[in-house]
Amino acid sequence: MTARRAGAAAALALATLAVACAGTARDPSRPDADDAIVKVRTRFKEASLWVDGRFIGPIGGLPGGFALEPGKHRFELRHDGYFSHYQELDLAPRQRLELDIELAPVLP
Repeated sequence: MTARRAGAAAALALATLAVACAGTARDPSRPDADDAIVKVRTRFKEASLWVDGRFIGPIGGLPGGFALEPGKHRFELRHDGYFSHYQELDLAPRQRLELDIELAPVLP
């Protein structure tokens, strides 16, 4: 393969990747009309919420909940000294959901 063809192939691969990723990147501060809204309640306001492996924030910073695209998502609530809580949900478009989560302490 010539250097010119290799360069063209690399440019095509990058363009394909850019097009494939364009649909997945969205501004989380601007929810879609079809997004589900999830509100997590726990007595630990400093507990951290993770969704699909991404840090969302401390529960105390999410009083109104947060928006997610419809579909399957994996929730994890973490707090030092307590077992993490895991939950998988299949969210419908425009669904409103409130989760009450209690964390169990790690025994010494």
